[in-house]
Amino acid sequence: MPSDALKAKILETSVAYTGFFELRRLTVVHDLFNGGTTGPLVREVLHRSDVAAALLYDQAADKVVFVEQYRAGAHVAGVEPWLIDIVAGRIEPGQTPLDTITREIVEESGLAPTSIQLIGTYLTAPHLSSEKVHIFLATVDAACVAGFHGLAHEGEDIRPHVMDRAAALCMLQTKPLSLWAGLALGWLGNRNLPSRDGRSS
Repeated sequence: MPSDALKAKILETSVAYTGFFELRRLTVVHDLFNGGTTGPLVREVLHRSDVAAALLYDQAADKVVFVEQYRAGAHVAGVEPWLIDIVAGRIEPGQTPLDTITREIVEESGLAPTSIQLIGTYLTAPHLSSEKVHIFLATVDAACVAGFHGLAHEGEDIRPHVMDRAAALCMLQTKPLSLWAGLALGWLGNRNLPSRDGRSS
């Protein structure tokens, strides 16, 4: 059966937990590739608003700006909890991904982007979450990085870091990264961008 002819139906939804995220328990049935249909299946899904994230890049200096902050999930995973990451934030009701990332860049890095372009939209972990992340490339002036950032009332304590593009791309092999940082750096590594001496790399 062609995949575009397959159908799935949610029979029942209940909320098992509500807090920073919502845990939804679904009862579903769906078509099988062999033409049959499953019996009722129970699946649990973490549900929350989507995310907008941005890789901050200064093409003139060939540098990437990251942000560093404590991440509880990394801590529980046994990874260094002060994670080097890209700017990211939750998309609030009534906001677009572009609205959100424009605000988050200022809040988390203190920089004003001169241009923002969409890299792509991805399902973060579709086996357990409904979350989508919209990843952007934002052009910034890395020379303007200074100080610490974040919203105190949200418990944010954020330190920006400036790194040469080559060193940033090396982190793909040397450091555990958030999924969206890895996707953004992978995208950057596949772009034929001019280096500081004017040659493409």
